[in-house]
Amino acid sequence: MSVYLIYGIAHLKRLYLFNKFFNDVKTYKKIAIAVIITSSLPVLIPDSVQSNQAYSILGKSDFSSLNLMGRCVQEKSKYQYVGSEKCASVCHNNEKMGFQYDIWKKSLHSESYLSLTSKRAVRYTRHAGVSENPQESSVCLTCHVTGGGLDQSFFAVTYKKDDGVGCEACHKGGYLPKTFLPKETDCLKCHDNSAHRMKKFDFNDRCAKIAHPRPNAKPM
Repeated sequence: MSVYLIYGIAHLKRLYLFNKFFNDVKTYKKIAIAVIITSSLPVLIPDSVQSNQAYSILGKSDFSSLNLMGRCVQEKSKYQYVGSEKCASVCHNNEKMGFQYDIWKKSLHSESYLSLTSKRAVRYTRHAGVSENPQESSVCLTCHVTGGGLDQSFFAVTYKKDDGVGCEACHKGGYLPKTFLPKETDCLKCHDNSAHRMKKFDFNDRCAKIAHPRPNAKPM
């Protein structure tokens, strides 16, 4: 069956459905329906393009449109990291919230980026086969800073790499703007899969050490 005949049948089917449905729709909706149906009609391919090539071209066009739509949705859902100081200034460093920022500031998480300046950090990177400066290596930054491995479009102007593993590293995600409580699998992405040897990670024990619940908060 030729490409023209296939497209012709498709045109007739859509026009039939269009006419059948069009008479029952209010005038202001008819224009929108006409635009949608017209834009979805197949494009005829000249004789110089064989049938298999025609399908190939249409397929690529369809997938390109889907990819573009996917990127648009992804961009809209993208979360921008603002930094721990911003979290504190909004509401996480007062009596009602249990001064959570101050608790984090005293934790090793807040020093995770600065720890990359140590001689031990250099030894770890060499042992892992990394020749770069630990503070610039993506291998190290993936776990030592909030949003490690993401491009600059994920970070607001208030974001500071010096914060190390900040509030958002555990409670936000690149495409998960809603706040969440981390599970063991979230922590193990770094605490059990690092470039250097670490002690066995005990989720309950470690969580207890960095606990910063709100006063009078209902237990989970």
